Amino acid sequence: MFLRSPKTTNLTDEDLVARLNAGGRSALGVLWDRYAHLLFGVAMKYLKHAEESKDEVMGLFEELPALLGKHEVKRFRPWIHTVMRNRCLMALRKHDPEVMLVEEPPQEETSNEAALHEASLQALETAIGQLPEGQESCIRLFYLERNSYDQVAARTGLPVGQVRSNLQNGRRNLRIILERHGQQH
Repeated sequence: MFLRSPKTTNLTDEDLVARLNAGGRSALGVLWDRYAHLLFGVAMKYLKHAEESKDEVMGLFEELPALLGKHEVKRFRPWIHTVMRNRCLMALRKHDPEVMLVEEPPQEETSNEAALHEASLQALETAIGQLPEGQESCIRLFYLERNSYDQVAARTGLPVGQVRSNLQNGRRNLRIILERHGQQH
């Protein structure tokens, strides 16, 4: 999927936006590490195709410095979520002109819901990373990249029966990990 740097920074998203606006291109990499995988999840929700979703995330990050230069962003997380959603809706609109665009979320309620959703996605991403390697790769390929059992088997080199077993065990282990950390499944 997307490569992420294990390094973290104590800077807030808004600090990173300010640095990016001031020409600090390294801030873009930190924002990528924080958001690319989550925005991929948003894109998959709307577009249902892994390659098209990856392209939309890449396109958003290519345009991000220019977009941030045009908009005053007070809270980056809900803003980037809305921008990604609108990119996806525009992509869908190319095929079906009736798809509606959403300009801005209503401030408090949608922002709180988006923050909760974002926290749940981050917890899920962390939990997936804690799975044994075979379960992790099968979960990512099947659920996040939308591959069939046969496609997962071909990409991992595992028999289809083992793929099904890894998916079943992976789902169970994810539920356990998330419950252990107080997340609902």
